[in-house]
Amino acid sequence: MSVMIKVGILPKALIAALIGGVTGGTAGMWSLRQPAARTTRSTSLQTPIEPTTQPVPAHTSAAVPSSSDQSQVLQRARTLARRPDVTALLALRDDVVRRATEHGLAGSSSVKDELDELDLRLNEARMLRLKLDAEELRKVSDARPGSPTRPTE
Repeated sequence: MSVMIKVGILPKALIAALIGGVTGGTAGMWSLRQPAARTTRSTSLQTPIEPTTQPVPAHTSAAVPSSSDQSQVLQRARTLARRPDVTALLALRDDVVRRATEHGLAGSSSVKDELDELDLRLNEARMLRLKLDAEELRKVSDARPGSPTRPTE
């Protein structure tokens, strides 16, 4: 009797895994098609992991970028890196490139410095996201019944 149960469960489990994978992949691809501006607006509603002492503006002014605009962008980048919100950081970087191109400042050293700082924050956010995802994955795999226990380090 137990052999028949196992034989009946295995194909159903494989079908469920296949359907779940296709559904998850479709949802992931669909989410990538959404415009970055829409993603940025939704992430501004999230609360940061660490409280900040000053508010972070959603957008900087459309005029020629000043040093205060640059400092606001970098403050926002630091906040997003602490969350870690990689998608919003990519949108912020794209916005800086777009504004610099519109104002004819794409090759200026201040814009290059700002982009270097944004790239640094983007790398920090990516590393933190990977670390958090790895911890979550460990928790899930350790919580599964029958999973091998790993020795503590």
